[in-house]
Amino acid sequence: MMSGSKGNTMTLLRRMLCAAVLIFAALPQLAAAADAGSVTMLVGRGTALSPDGNVRALQKGDPVFTGELVNTGTNSFLNLKFSDGGLVTLRPNSRFEISDYRYDGGGAANAPATPAAATSATPPQASTGRAFFRLLKGGFRAVTGLIGKSDRNDYAAVTPVATIGIRGTDYLAVLCDLACQADPVVRGDLPEGASAAGASIFGVIEGRILLTTPQGDTQELGADEYAIVLADGRIVLLSQQPRFLRVDPIPNPESCVE
Repeated sequence: MMSGSKGNTMTLLRRMLCAAVLIFAALPQLAAAADAGSVTMLVGRGTALSPDGNVRALQKGDPVFTGELVNTGTNSFLNLKFSDGGLVTLRPNSRFEISDYRYDGGGAANAPATPAAATSATPPQASTGRAFFRLLKGGFRAVTGLIGKSDRNDYAAVTPVATIGIRGTDYLAVLCDLACQADPVVRGDLPEGASAAGASIFGVIEGRILLTTPQGDTQELGADEYAIVLADGRIVLLSQQPRFLRVDPIPNPESCVE
């Protein structure tokens, strides 16, 4: 009786051990499936802060995950390619949160992202996921991917003064630093008595974006159009691209992918 009991116990332990081995063996595949995207270019220094407080130095080829806060150092540029084909290039001293990202794999994710607005001939498709980002510091330029093409509500980028909705596009967003506040175009276009402190600059290279402020005001921008949203929520259209963005441009994300 004792021998049989021991045998059953050993059999059960072996089964539990095998199950544990299978689970641990599957962890890399599970982690890969949860990747939001990867780093395709890094000049200088970049880090990723996880929701549980762990910081890791980033290198080219490293994955990034939903919930992470991606940071760039001084004189550093970092390019992210997301699993739906979308691209984001961060300028120096930026802090960019991948707030909520999920891609279901619908469509050709490796196909070039289309910055032009979708045509009416394109048939509607089921939702492919969601991509919600938040800019806390610095700035970025983005080329949108497949997410948001079937449902615009599936994509948004939030800044302290406005939320960006897409229309299929190549656009940029920059929190107004000292160079922005001193820019002659910005200063010349601001209403009398207004300040650019705490404001954000938005611009479109191709396609269209929709800006929505916490106060509920909206402004749509098309190609070669720029606007500044002030800290009090006022939206001011700019006469041209601010000079600081011409002197120190954010690279085209599509040129930062091998």
